[in-house]
Amino acid sequence: MRATGGVTVLEAVATLALLAFLLAVALPNLLPSPELEARVTAREVAADASLARQLAVSRGTTYLLEFRPPGGPYRSYTVRADGGPEEPGFPKDLPANVQVTGPEVIPFLPSGAAKLDSPQVEVIFTGGAAVATLRVLQATGYARVDPP
Repeated sequence: MRATGGVTVLEAVATLALLAFLLAVALPNLLPSPELEARVTAREVAADASLARQLAVSRGTTYLLEFRPPGGPYRSYTVRADGGPEEPGFPKDLPANVQVTGPEVIPFLPSGAAKLDSPQVEVIFTGGAAVATLRVLQATGYARVDPP
């Protein structure tokens, strides 16, 4: 007589094989890609550039967005008043698989403008095949990321 209500070895193996297949298909989509990390990192740094600008305006002193170590390759960045300590929550680490190139320091003046030698400055974030560019405008200190 056959037992009822149990699971056969064949059914268990088939279920495990199906789960392994689904995991193999879904796992690459669950892990962040270097391309995505480059874009996300550029947006985070742009938000912190805007923070530095807002602090410069509200506190009436020059604030710096500063990449470290000096001379690169950059592994972290900070926001601080010129000559002052880092703001709370800084420094922030940059992802190891994202290469960052650009100026070491971007100063924001109390007027909100960025103190630059050109009309704009670019910080390039490269991850895998993706490139995201943070642009800071001299006249306004406005920061934006391309592609959005």
